[in-house]
Amino acid sequence: MVKYSTIVLFLGCPVLGISAEVTPQSSRLLSPSAILAEVYSKNPEIASDAARAEAEDKAIASKYTPTNPRIGFMRESNLTFMQQQMGIMNSWSVSQELMFPTKYFSMGSMQRSRAKAAREEFLNTKLQVRHHALTRYYSFYSASRILSLLGAQRETLREIARIAETRRATGAVPQQDEMKAHVEQTKIENELLLQKQELTESYAELKALLNLDQSSEIELPQEDLKLPKLIMTQAHIESQVMLSSKMVSAQRHMLEEMESGKALAIMSYLPDFILSYRKPFGSNSPAGAFAAQVEMTIPFWFFSKQTSEVASASAKVMEAEHRLHQTVRMAQADTKRLVSKVETLSQLLKIYETALIPQSTSALNSSRAAYSAGRVGFQELLDAERSLYSVRIEYYKNLEKFVETITGLEQVVGMVVSDLPIEPASSGGGV
Repeated sequence: MVKYSTIVLFLGCPVLGISAEVTPQSSRLLSPSAILAEVYSKNPEIASDAARAEAEDKAIASKYTPTNPRIGFMRESNLTFMQQQMGIMNSWSVSQELMFPTKYFSMGSMQRSRAKAAREEFLNTKLQVRHHALTRYYSFYSASRILSLLGAQRETLREIARIAETRRATGAVPQQDEMKAHVEQTKIENELLLQKQELTESYAELKALLNLDQSSEIELPQEDLKLPKLIMTQAHIESQVMLSSKMVSAQRHMLEEMESGKALAIMSYLPDFILSYRKPFGSNSPAGAFAAQVEMTIPFWFFSKQTSEVASASAKVMEAEHRLHQTVRMAQADTKRLVSKVETLSQLLKIYETALIPQSTSALNSSRAAYSAGRVGFQELLDAERSLYSVRIEYYKNLEKFVETITGLEQVVGMVVSDLPIEPASSGGGV
């Protein structure tokens, strides 16, 4: 449960702090690195893709290995009288099926490419989960701070209303000023209700992502989160996307798998072999007798079987080529779009921090003093108050968009481009 705590100074203006009303046994204090540790350890999609990647990797050796040999035993029965006189003949045999040797290399190459593609998809899943986790975390953080600002704005309006009441009592201002102040207070109460609902939704989504029961409690750090920053230039990010993008790499390995599959289909015209050895045993078996046999397949049905397999494999190669081309184009377009958006939001946030918020704070303080002295009207005071809290609330909304955009960009390019954590601090990862 979220509650108001003491008034603190934030970005140069008093606001109400937000904290979680929790017991020490159930509270969870989460930083961005801590939330990644929680999500990575509990997310079923990550665990599933990790198991699939490991399974594909473990299957590589089996593709280079022939099938199991066969061991047989033969005992003669229903013999004629003459055969019975000669004695019953028993024998054992062993046989082995062998494909043409180059086929094993093609099958192994296919499986190796499949394992590499599964590994890239697993890494992409981690980046996708990281994107959702950090976005939800900053969404909850921003919703908490906005609720604090609205609470502080309510206190500011109460103070303005008291000033208006005092000046009206002396006849310095009309009663309309006091009425306007009360109208603004009512509007803020409505905004507070809506913001509390938004905070509750963000809170529930974050706990669901962490696989926590909704009755559990989460506590944010008391200090303000720093503004994330890019650690790479736009040109460097765009030049690296073809090398670092996990989805591009996965599609590239899928193409390699299909090409190996086509080579294997062409090799279906080559013969396979069956080697067998048989030796009689028993008291009546001839000494040193044995039989060795070599069988070889021939592509007798190549007009309908092998030719069809090669045509199918060629079509799959073409499909993989088109998918790779489409993935490359989408990765380049998404990178261009997201880099531009990150740059824009980064500049906006800097303007808010260095110009808009300080200027709006000074304007409100000046308007308040001027209104008390009767130099400006009540509407100018309300406009200054609205302007201050509006820009402060917009700052946190843009911060949420900035984190969502920058983590989305990192998922597309497949590498860290900001100082946001990439791995949990406990595992040695980080910025």
